Amino acid sequence: MKETLQDIFSLEDNKQFELAFDAYNNCYSRNKNDYEIWKHFYFFLWTVIEDAPNSFHEKIDLRHLLQVLLDEGKYNFSDKADFNFIAGYTVSIFPYEYGDSDDLEDQAKEMLLKASQLEPGNLIYKLIYIGSNSSSNQQVYRQAKIDAAPKILEVFSGNGALNNYFTQVLYKQ
Repeated sequence: MKETLQDIFSLEDNKQFELAFDAYNNCYSRNKNDYEIWKHFYFFLWTVIEDAPNSFHEKIDLRHLLQVLLDEGKYNFSDKADFNFIAGYTVSIFPYEYGDSDDLEDQAKEMLLKASQLEPGNLIYKLIYIGSNSSSNQQVYRQAKIDAAPKILEVFSGNGALNNYFTQVLYKQ
């Protein structure tokens, strides 16, 4: 079966974790160099940390698979701003899911910085980088949220776990 990302997004939206996993796994195994497939599969795995039952985690060996996809992403896509944004963000939220959390927190901040440096005009990357920096001025962060809000709605307007998550988390006014 040739699944499209839109088909898989429907499975995600309906919390059909096993079917979504199988579809992503099939797509990814055929297209390991396709960034869009990697991004959505990786993000799906990251969201099921919270959303799926532990039995599902164990069945797919979630922590190991998440680390494998992160490593493959670093190898294949580290020059992409969006990769650095997605990977940096996810690792910064749950660093303990990947291993040595102190080292990974630093790596996550470096990835977020790299995303904002690769695309300095990207208001979303700027917002997340400012938010990840504990020494940031709260007024600067509030202004970054206001500036990025329309772009967040535009970029994350679709279906699926990634779009739903970022719309809910980042678009809070």
